[in-house]
Amino acid sequence: MAASYNTDDVNHVTTEVFDSIHDAAAPATIDSSTSALLHPKEYYSMRTVHFTLAFTHLGYAGAQILARVALVDGVNQFMFSIYRNLIAFILIGPLAYYVERSAGSIRVNRPQLTFSLLCKFNLLALTGIVGSQQLYLAGLSLTSPLFTAIAQNLIPIFTFLLAVSFGLEEVRILRRDGIAKVLGTLICIGGAITMSLYKGIVIIQTNKLHSMNCLQLEADPYTQPFRNLATIYGLSGPLVEYKINNYHLGIICLLLNTFSWAVYLTLQMPILQKFPAPMTVNAFTYMFGFIQVSLVGAVWEGNLKFLDLDFSSSGQVIAILYTGIIASGVNYVLQSWCVQRAGPFIASVYNPLQMVLTAGLAVLILGDTVFLGTLVTFT
Repeated sequence: MAASYNTDDVNHVTTEVFDSIHDAAAPATIDSSTSALLHPKEYYSMRTVHFTLAFTHLGYAGAQILARVALVDGVNQFMFSIYRNLIAFILIGPLAYYVERSAGSIRVNRPQLTFSLLCKFNLLALTGIVGSQQLYLAGLSLTSPLFTAIAQNLIPIFTFLLAVSFGLEEVRILRRDGIAKVLGTLICIGGAITMSLYKGIVIIQTNKLHSMNCLQLEADPYTQPFRNLATIYGLSGPLVEYKINNYHLGIICLLLNTFSWAVYLTLQMPILQKFPAPMTVNAFTYMFGFIQVSLVGAVWEGNLKFLDLDFSSSGQVIAILYTGIIASGVNYVLQSWCVQRAGPFIASVYNPLQMVLTAGLAVLILGDTVFLGTLVTFT
């Protein structure tokens, strides 16, 4: 009795045999840890992205408090940023070389470095290191950690507008998610206007003698931001003589800081799409940022004495180490991964969490003063 064969079954078995032969002849497979780094969308859920963003903003909150302590202790903001990014580069650079270069050796589709990519890395350094960090430190020294944290809520506004302008974010105005994005943007704009124009009466004020919110704002309410041009280079004119209120100058610096950071987040996504190696991207960003801040600092200060670090000050040393290792070394890479996974807008909407964490630490640890305008903006 002849056996009957089903043609579909024979084809199926043949296909399996050829697949097994192909798999046996194929090169070594990528291990799970490497694949997770290279293909995050396949290994991590959005829940992991949200947890990671929450963790990064907890680190940023601690960085704000320590940076304020260091600034009050007399640290130069250029020196602070230079050492911070140098530490981050020393930490991330070798790790990126080992992990992502090893991944590249097993035929991952990652393009070679080009002059165009290096220019883009320079642009990331200009917006994320020079523009964002320097303006942030200036605003922090002229206001307070609480106010600085509240100002960071402007980042989702600028990021949303930039992402929509460049086609990285889609707004469906007739759907609930689109309406929520538009209403959230308008509410943040209203809070920014309130923050800028209204300070109000004191709501919470501690009795701490070292209340860091009052050290500069009350001792000398006005400053000449361009006086270095006269002191170092002997220049004169209306720009050199221009005076502005410390509080208002701090607001301007923080507005520019948030816009610069939004540009940085928006630029990251297309760059990471063309060069899907977040550690390497951040390592080059730190390196170019270190160089750019050094040049700006040398021109602004007129010498290199600002690089002197007071190792006897534990506050300065701890702040630089923490911001270099945690805020830059760890958080920048994690945030780049989140931008690659979920886009720049999602990465920016977690800034209110940073505001809440910083507010609690600023009032409890630093004795920050809470004004009515700050409370209204907070709510």
